[in-house]
Amino acid sequence: MRYDHITELIGNTPLLRLDPAVHGLTHVELYAKLEFYNPFGSVKDRVAWGMIRDDLDDIIAGKQTLIEASSGNTAKALRVLAALHGIGLRAVTNRIKVAEVRELLQLLGTDIEELPGLSECPDPTAPNDVYTVIESTMARAPGAWYHPSQYTSEKNIEAHHHGTGREIHEDLARDGITRVDYLIGGLGTTGSTRGTATFLRKHNPEL
Repeated sequence: MRYDHITELIGNTPLLRLDPAVHGLTHVELYAKLEFYNPFGSVKDRVAWGMIRDDLDDIIAGKQTLIEASSGNTAKALRVLAALHGIGLRAVTNRIKVAEVRELLQLLGTDIEELPGLSECPDPTAPNDVYTVIESTMARAPGAWYHPSQYTSEKNIEAHHHGTGREIHEDLARDGITRVDYLIGGLGTTGSTRGTATFLRKHNPEL
């Protein structure tokens, strides 16, 4: 299949039925949504594109730089997407635990501001909190920065409501499965699980 732009590859990832001989559960159909098939390797590709897509023209016209609280996958996706349009990215984080993640972001040209804070989640009462630092950075140079804000943006949730959740439902419906009883997901910003669940609950409120 032919595509004209790498963003067209974001989403529509495979849904893999797991063989009961592998998971050992009886009377259960178990599926895995393979988000690593997104072009930059993770579920965060959907979010990164969803948060900046509608505002790209304004970001470019204003010569703004993206600034985001991210320790890896969101920053990676944002960096590549921004670079396609000559936009820079500063990743503010206290969570890079693996040297290879830092090296990859630096290789892609990300400006990384690493903080000494210990919290794994935003804490507005801490002076070294990522959001406190981002807000003060933006205040010092009004108009110079664009903050997608994955922890607070409704576009994070929408990317999975209209994307991931819909895809799971439609793929299963083709096989005659009209409801999902359980959704198992990790929680970081909670966007992927919240967005996917809100869509699937329209078809099974008892999810």
